[in-house]
Amino acid sequence: MAFPLVVSRLVVFPSTSMKVPTLVNPVIGAGIAVTFKLFRLTFRIRVRNDQRERVVQRTGKQYALAILHAHQLAALSLSAPRVGAMVSRSRDGDLLMPLLRGNGCVPIRGSSGVGEKGGATALTKMIRHVKDGNPSVIAVDGPRGPRGVAQKGIAMVAMKAEVPIIPVVLIPRRRWIMSKAWDRMQILLPFTLVDAMFGDPIFPTPGESIDDLRAKVAESLRVMEHRMDPEEAAICDQQCRKSSGKRRNKRERSSDEATTQSDDIVQSVGGQDSLVPGVEPNGVAVGADSISLKRQAA
Repeated sequence: MAFPLVVSRLVVFPSTSMKVPTLVNPVIGAGIAVTFKLFRLTFRIRVRNDQRERVVQRTGKQYALAILHAHQLAALSLSAPRVGAMVSRSRDGDLLMPLLRGNGCVPIRGSSGVGEKGGATALTKMIRHVKDGNPSVIAVDGPRGPRGVAQKGIAMVAMKAEVPIIPVVLIPRRRWIMSKAWDRMQILLPFTLVDAMFGDPIFPTPGESIDDLRAKVAESLRVMEHRMDPEEAAICDQQCRKSSGKRRNKRERSSDEATTQSDDIVQSVGGQDSLVPGVEPNGVAVGADSISLKRQAA
Protein backbone atom coordinates (compact mmCIF):
# COMPACT_ATOMS: atom_id res chain seq x y z
CA MET A 1 0.00 0.00 0.00
CA ALA A 2 2.07 2.92 -1.22
CA PHE A 3 -0.13 5.83 -0.07
CA PRO A 4 0.73 5.50 3.62
CA LEU A 5 4.38 4.95 2.83
CA VAL A 6 4.50 8.12 0.74
CA VAL A 7 2.83 10.09 3.52
CA SER A 8 5.02 8.70 6.30
CA ARG A 9 8.32 8.99 4.46
CA LEU A 10 7.84 12.22 2.52
CA VAL A 11 5.77 14.17 5.03
CA VAL A 12 6.37 12.80 8.52
CA PHE A 13 9.92 11.48 8.07
CA PRO A 14 11.29 13.08 4.88
CA SER A 15 14.74 11.49 5.15
CA THR A 16 14.66 8.12 3.37
CA SER A 17 17.42 6.84 5.63
CA MET A 18 15.52 7.70 8.80
CA LYS A 19 13.62 4.82 10.36
CA VAL A 20 10.16 5.37 11.78
CA PRO A 21 10.27 4.77 15.56
CA THR A 22 8.26 1.71 16.50
CA LEU A 23 6.30 3.46 19.25
CA VAL A 24 5.28 6.23 16.86
CA ASN A 25 3.97 3.83 14.19
CA PRO A 26 0.44 3.41 15.65
CA VAL A 27 0.00 7.19 15.88
CA ILE A 28 1.19 7.73 12.32
CA GLY A 29 -0.91 4.81 11.10
CA ALA A 30 -4.06 6.23 12.69
CA GLY A 31 -3.38 9.61 11.09
CA ILE A 32 -2.87 8.00 7.70
CA ALA A 33 -6.13 6.06 8.06
CA VAL A 34 -8.10 9.25 8.75
CA THR A 35 -6.35 11.08 5.92
CA PHE A 36 -7.10 8.30 3.46
CA LYS A 37 -10.78 8.21 4.44
CA LEU A 38 -11.07 11.91 3.63
CA PHE A 39 -9.05 11.43 0.45
CA ARG A 40 -11.30 8.55 -0.59
CA LEU A 41 -14.33 10.86 -0.59
CA THR A 42 -12.87 12.69 -3.58
CA PHE A 43 -12.74 9.80 -6.04
CA ARG A 44 -15.32 7.61 -7.73
CA ILE A 45 -15.22 3.95 -8.73
CA ARG A 46 -16.77 2.39 -11.84
CA VAL A 47 -17.23 -1.37 -11.54
CA ARG A 48 -17.55 -3.71 -14.52
CA ASN A 49 -18.52 -7.38 -14.55
CA ASP A 50 -18.57 -7.66 -10.74
CA GLN A 51 -18.68 -11.40 -10.00
CA ARG A 52 -18.53 -11.38 -6.21
CA GLU A 53 -22.19 -11.65 -5.24
CA ARG A 54 -22.90 -14.07 -8.08
CA VAL A 55 -20.12 -16.40 -6.94
CA VAL A 56 -21.34 -16.41 -3.33
CA GLN A 57 -24.90 -17.18 -4.41
CA ARG A 58 -23.78 -19.89 -6.83
CA THR A 59 -21.31 -21.70 -4.59
CA GLY A 60 -22.44 -20.83 -1.08
CA LYS A 61 -18.80 -19.94 -0.37
CA GLN A 62 -16.62 -16.87 -0.42
CA TYR A 63 -13.82 -16.04 -2.86
CA ALA A 64 -10.20 -14.95 -3.16
CA LEU A 65 -9.72 -11.67 -5.01
CA ALA A 66 -6.55 -11.62 -7.11
CA ILE A 67 -5.00 -8.21 -7.72
CA LEU A 68 -1.65 -6.88 -8.87
CA HIS A 69 0.72 -5.47 -6.28
CA ALA A 70 0.65 -2.15 -8.15
CA HIS A 71 -3.13 -1.90 -7.66
CA GLN A 72 -3.21 -2.31 -3.88
CA LEU A 73 -4.10 1.28 -3.08
CA ALA A 74 -6.95 1.34 -5.60
CA ALA A 75 -8.20 -1.98 -4.19
CA LEU A 76 -9.13 -0.21 -0.95
CA SER A 77 -12.07 1.24 -2.87
CA LEU A 78 -13.59 -2.26 -3.16
CA SER A 79 -15.26 -2.27 0.21
CA ALA A 80 -16.51 -5.58 1.58
CA PRO A 81 -16.92 -6.66 5.20
CA ARG A 82 -14.12 -8.70 6.81
CA VAL A 83 -11.92 -9.04 3.75
CA GLY A 84 -8.68 -10.76 4.74
CA ALA A 85 -5.59 -8.89 3.54
CA MET A 86 -1.94 -9.87 4.03
CA VAL A 87 0.38 -7.32 5.62
CA SER A 88 4.15 -7.68 5.89
CA ARG A 89 5.82 -8.06 9.29
CA SER A 90 7.73 -4.84 8.87
CA ARG A 91 7.47 -1.30 10.20
CA ASP A 92 5.74 -0.37 6.98
CA GLY A 93 3.25 -3.12 7.78
CA ASP A 94 2.67 -1.55 11.19
CA LEU A 95 1.66 1.66 9.43
CA LEU A 96 -0.86 -0.20 7.30
CA MET A 97 -2.77 -1.88 10.10
CA PRO A 98 -5.03 1.09 11.05
CA LEU A 99 -5.60 1.91 7.38
CA LEU A 100 -6.81 -1.61 6.59
CA ARG A 101 -8.94 -1.91 9.71
CA GLY A 102 -10.48 1.47 8.95
CA ASN A 103 -11.56 0.12 5.56
CA GLY A 104 -13.19 -3.01 6.99
CA CYS A 105 -10.29 -5.36 6.25
CA VAL A 106 -8.89 -8.03 8.55
CA PRO A 107 -5.08 -7.70 8.45
CA ILE A 108 -3.15 -10.99 8.41
CA ARG A 109 0.55 -10.52 9.13
CA GLY A 110 2.96 -12.25 6.80
CA SER A 111 3.50 -12.64 3.07
CA SER A 112 1.85 -14.39 0.14
CA GLY A 113 5.27 -15.75 -0.83
CA VAL A 114 5.63 -19.23 0.69
CA GLY A 115 9.36 -18.80 1.17
CA GLU A 116 9.12 -15.29 2.60
CA LYS A 117 9.26 -14.37 6.27
CA GLY A 118 6.05 -15.54 7.92
CA GLY A 119 4.68 -16.66 4.56
CA ALA A 120 3.60 -20.17 5.55
CA THR A 121 1.98 -18.97 8.79
CA ALA A 122 0.16 -16.15 7.00
CA LEU A 123 -1.18 -18.51 4.33
CA THR A 124 -2.45 -20.90 7.00
CA LYS A 125 -4.27 -18.03 8.73
CA MET A 126 -5.67 -16.78 5.43
CA ILE A 127 -6.97 -20.24 4.49
CA ARG A 128 -8.66 -20.55 7.88
CA HIS A 129 -10.12 -17.04 7.48
CA VAL A 130 -11.66 -17.95 4.12
CA LYS A 131 -12.90 -21.33 5.34
CA ASP A 132 -14.71 -19.50 8.12
CA GLY A 133 -16.82 -17.75 5.49
CA ASN A 134 -14.87 -14.57 4.77
CA PRO A 135 -13.49 -13.21 1.48
CA SER A 136 -9.82 -12.45 0.92
CA VAL A 137 -7.70 -10.26 -1.32
CA ILE A 138 -4.15 -11.15 -2.34
CA ALA A 139 -1.60 -9.22 -4.38
CA VAL A 140 -0.56 -12.20 -6.44
CA ASP A 141 2.87 -10.95 -7.52
CA GLY A 142 3.95 -9.74 -4.09
CA PRO A 143 5.92 -9.17 -2.09
CA ARG A 144 8.93 -8.82 -4.41
CA GLY A 145 7.77 -9.69 -7.91
CA PRO A 146 8.46 -10.09 -10.73
CA ARG A 147 5.52 -7.92 -11.66
CA GLY A 148 2.56 -9.85 -13.01
CA VAL A 149 3.98 -13.26 -12.07
CA ALA A 150 1.52 -14.92 -9.69
CA GLN A 151 3.14 -16.57 -6.69
CA LYS A 152 1.89 -19.78 -5.11
CA GLY A 153 -0.08 -18.11 -2.32
CA ILE A 154 -3.27 -17.31 -4.25
CA ALA A 155 -3.47 -20.85 -5.68
CA MET A 156 -2.88 -22.46 -2.29
CA VAL A 157 -5.62 -20.41 -0.62
CA ALA A 158 -8.12 -21.27 -3.36
CA MET A 159 -7.27 -24.99 -3.34
CA LYS A 160 -7.17 -25.46 0.42
CA ALA A 161 -10.25 -23.35 1.14
CA GLU A 162 -12.03 -24.71 -1.97
CA VAL A 163 -13.09 -21.28 -3.22
CA PRO A 164 -12.87 -19.63 -6.65
CA ILE A 165 -10.39 -16.92 -7.55
CA ILE A 166 -11.80 -13.68 -8.94
CA PRO A 167 -9.16 -11.60 -10.76
CA VAL A 168 -9.63 -7.83 -10.85
CA VAL A 169 -7.62 -4.93 -12.23
CA LEU A 170 -8.10 -1.41 -10.93
CA ILE A 171 -7.01 1.53 -13.07
CA PRO A 172 -7.10 5.08 -11.67
CA ARG A 173 -7.51 7.61 -14.47
CA ARG A 174 -5.58 10.27 -12.57
CA ARG A 175 -2.51 8.77 -10.98
CA TRP A 176 1.18 8.96 -10.25
CA ILE A 177 3.20 5.88 -11.20
CA MET A 178 6.27 5.02 -9.13
CA SER A 179 8.37 4.11 -12.17
CA LYS A 180 11.43 3.16 -10.11
CA ALA A 181 9.53 0.58 -8.06
CA TRP A 182 9.61 -3.05 -9.23
CA ASP A 183 5.79 -3.13 -9.43
CA ARG A 184 5.31 0.41 -10.82
CA MET A 185 2.97 1.17 -7.94
CA GLN A 186 0.03 3.42 -8.85
CA ILE A 187 -0.76 6.31 -6.51
CA LEU A 188 -4.28 7.68 -6.83
CA LEU A 189 -4.59 11.44 -7.21
CA PRO A 190 -7.55 13.39 -5.77
CA PHE A 191 -10.82 13.45 -7.72
CA THR A 192 -9.87 10.47 -9.85
CA LEU A 193 -12.10 7.82 -11.38
CA VAL A 194 -11.09 4.22 -10.66
CA ASP A 195 -12.09 1.65 -13.28
CA ALA A 196 -12.46 -1.79 -11.69
CA MET A 197 -12.70 -4.66 -14.17
CA PHE A 198 -13.53 -8.12 -12.80
CA GLY A 199 -12.61 -11.25 -14.71
CA ASP A 200 -14.53 -14.50 -14.80
CA PRO A 201 -14.07 -16.62 -11.67
CA ILE A 202 -11.37 -19.28 -11.85
CA PHE A 203 -12.33 -22.51 -10.09
CA PRO A 204 -9.64 -24.97 -8.98
CA THR A 205 -10.18 -28.34 -10.65
CA PRO A 206 -9.38 -31.82 -9.26
CA GLY A 207 -5.82 -32.85 -10.02
CA GLU A 208 -4.78 -29.36 -11.11
CA SER A 209 -1.33 -28.28 -10.01
CA ILE A 210 -0.57 -25.10 -8.11
CA ASP A 211 1.60 -23.88 -10.98
CA ASP A 212 -1.16 -24.40 -13.54
CA LEU A 213 -3.70 -22.53 -11.41
CA ARG A 214 -1.47 -19.56 -10.69
CA ALA A 215 -0.57 -19.37 -14.39
CA LYS A 216 -4.28 -19.04 -15.22
CA VAL A 217 -4.61 -16.21 -12.71
CA ALA A 218 -1.58 -14.37 -14.09
CA GLU A 219 -2.84 -14.70 -17.66
CA SER A 220 -6.31 -13.42 -16.76
CA LEU A 221 -4.83 -10.35 -15.06
CA ARG A 222 -2.47 -9.77 -17.99
CA VAL A 223 -5.29 -9.87 -20.55
CA MET A 224 -7.48 -7.51 -18.53
CA GLU A 225 -4.66 -5.04 -17.93
CA HIS A 226 -3.92 -4.96 -21.67
CA ARG A 227 -7.58 -4.22 -22.28
CA MET A 228 -7.99 -1.55 -19.59
CA ASP A 229 -4.49 -0.03 -19.50
CA PRO A 230 -2.63 -0.98 -22.70
CA GLU A 231 0.28 1.47 -22.44
CA GLU A 232 1.15 0.51 -18.86
CA ALA A 233 0.66 -3.18 -19.64
CA ALA A 234 3.10 -2.96 -22.57
CA ILE A 235 5.76 -1.38 -20.34
CA CYS A 236 5.25 -4.04 -17.71
CA ASP A 237 5.43 -6.83 -20.28
CA GLN A 238 8.79 -5.49 -21.42
CA GLN A 239 10.05 -5.39 -17.84
CA CYS A 240 8.79 -8.92 -17.25
CA ARG A 241 10.64 -10.20 -20.33
CA LYS A 242 13.87 -8.59 -19.13
CA SER A 243 13.39 -10.08 -15.68
CA SER A 244 12.69 -13.52 -17.17
CA GLY A 245 15.81 -13.25 -19.32
CA LYS A 246 17.94 -12.41 -16.28
CA ARG A 247 16.51 -15.35 -14.34
CA ARG A 248 17.11 -17.68 -17.30
CA ASN A 249 20.71 -16.50 -17.68
CA LYS A 250 21.26 -16.98 -13.97
CA ARG A 251 19.95 -20.55 -14.17
CA GLU A 252 22.16 -21.25 -17.19
CA ARG A 253 25.23 -19.88 -15.39
CA SER A 254 24.43 -22.01 -12.36
CA SER A 255 24.06 -25.06 -14.61
CA ASP A 256 27.37 -24.32 -16.36
CA GLU A 257 29.14 -23.88 -13.02
CA ALA A 258 27.74 -27.18 -11.78
CA THR A 259 28.93 -28.92 -14.96
CA THR A 260 32.40 -27.40 -14.60
CA GLN A 261 32.60 -28.54 -10.99
CA SER A 262 31.60 -32.06 -12.04
CA ASP A 263 34.32 -32.11 -14.71
CA ASP A 264 36.89 -30.92 -12.17
CA ILE A 265 35.90 -33.72 -9.81
CA VAL A 266 36.22 -36.34 -12.55
CA GLN A 267 39.66 -35.03 -13.49
CA SER A 268 40.75 -34.96 -9.83
CA VAL A 269 39.74 -38.59 -9.35
CA GLY A 270 42.05 -39.59 -12.20
CA GLY A 271 45.01 -37.56 -10.88
CA GLN A 272 47.74 -38.44 -8.41
CA ASP A 273 46.75 -36.03 -5.65
CA SER A 274 43.01 -36.42 -5.55
CA LEU A 275 41.26 -34.41 -2.83
CA VAL A 276 37.79 -35.76 -3.57
CA PRO A 277 36.02 -36.86 -0.34
CA GLY A 278 36.32 -40.63 0.00
CA VAL A 279 39.38 -40.84 -2.27
CA GLU A 280 42.82 -40.93 -0.71
CA PRO A 281 45.79 -39.16 -2.33
CA ASN A 282 47.18 -42.53 -3.50
CA GLY A 283 44.18 -42.86 -5.80
CA VAL A 284 42.37 -45.60 -3.88
CA ALA A 285 38.68 -45.06 -3.13
CA VAL A 286 37.60 -45.96 0.40
CA GLY A 287 34.25 -47.20 1.64
CA ALA A 288 32.12 -50.32 1.80
CA ASP A 289 31.65 -50.43 -1.97
CA SER A 290 35.02 -48.99 -2.93
CA ILE A 291 36.51 -49.43 -6.36
CA SER A 292 40.25 -49.35 -6.84
CA LEU A 293 41.42 -46.55 -9.06
CA LYS A 294 44.69 -47.17 -10.87
CA ARG A 295 47.19 -44.43 -10.73
CA GLN A 296 48.19 -43.09 -14.08
CA ALA A 297 51.80 -43.62 -15.04
CA ALA A 298 53.91 -40.56 -14.58
